[in-house]
Amino acid sequence: MRSKVTDFIKQYFFLLALVATFIGFSAFKLAERYDEPEDGWYEVTITGSPATDPANQQIGNMIPEPPLSDSTSCAQSNLHDICAVELEFDRSDPNNELEKPQTVQDALDDELVDVADDARQPQAQ
Repeated sequence: MRSKVTDFIKQYFFLLALVATFIGFSAFKLAERYDEPEDGWYEVTITGSPATDPANQQIGNMIPEPPLSDSTSCAQSNLHDICAVELEFDRSDPNNELEKPQTVQDALDDELVDVADDARQPQAQ
């Protein structure tokens, strides 16, 4: 019996190594896919009209906090179209499965996400 197992391992060593490698890399990719989003500022892109509709405000990548004021780019005190949102995620229950919302409307509808603040583009002149 022992020699059959040894012969099998010798015969299929490279195949077994390939399968183990595939499973190992797949596990890392799976874990990477389910990283929880972080609290902070996220870029917003307007995807439709009207720009004021939260369903037309797509949430992108995390960005540094926009300045309080800036007359030429995205800032917290500007009043035109939204360009960034600050999201806070509810981590009070470790069983919550947090996901970054796709749009600002999704964030507003999600009980586990709080839209804490926003930043906007300057008024066009």
